[in-house]
Amino acid sequence: MLERFRITKLAGAALLALTLAAAARAEPALPPEVASLLARAKLPADALSAVVLETRPDHAPLLAWRADMPVNPASTLKLVTTYAALDRLGPDFRWQTRVYSDGPVRDGTLLGDLYLQGGGDPKLVSERLWLLLRRVQGLGIGRIAGDIRLDRSAFALPESDPGAFDGEPLKPYNAAPDALLINYRSQLFGFTPDTEAGVARVTLEPPLAGVEWPASVPLEAARADDPQDCGDWRGALRADFSDQLHPRF
Repeated sequence: MLERFRITKLAGAALLALTLAAAARAEPALPPEVASLLARAKLPADALSAVVLETRPDHAPLLAWRADMPVNPASTLKLVTTYAALDRLGPDFRWQTRVYSDGPVRDGTLLGDLYLQGGGDPKLVSERLWLLLRRVQGLGIGRIAGDIRLDRSAFALPESDPGAFDGEPLKPYNAAPDALLINYRSQLFGFTPDTEAGVARVTLEPPLAGVEWPASVPLEAARADDPQDCGDWRGALRADFSDQLHPRF
């Protein structure tokens, strides 16, 4: 079921007003409400491209303003993938992550392997994975004598370059799709200042076996004119992930 959401950006507000105000318009002109919004934001009319269509395909556009001009779709492009997902999967579709075992359970011990079969759930974050394994424990499995095996075969994807889009292969938005996409295939570094020690404590979520990172990084001295100004502290960290098992700052 789709719920209402608040549109906060000018483009979204303009399109909403366009839908409401242009219902009876067919001529290529901007509704006054939309023109007023653009003027208030000090944007020229040619900064907007919009098409308002009837849901029935046999009707002409209610409004077509610079419809043939190529523009950056920005975040509105997700409407295309959302429509495709609703059309192909349906509004009630739920991603499934299945758990299998290949041995009996005796005295709380699984005498075999435990399999996690990914189904493409894009929101399989640490908390949901924890709940999934809690359900496994609820079935009487407190110990696994074998291995935990991860099945990612649901997606047959070709090899891709994560940096091909913008040269930033480590950005979370460049993570490739994965049938067992845990925590969006990203890790979160946290930095907690300890002013008495003159350092910021470094944490990693989720922590991974075999990955070592500095326990702390030094703090810079506060500015006398503005002690609260941290400046570009992210850039000052000079993060180095060339060795993925030993990140450095």
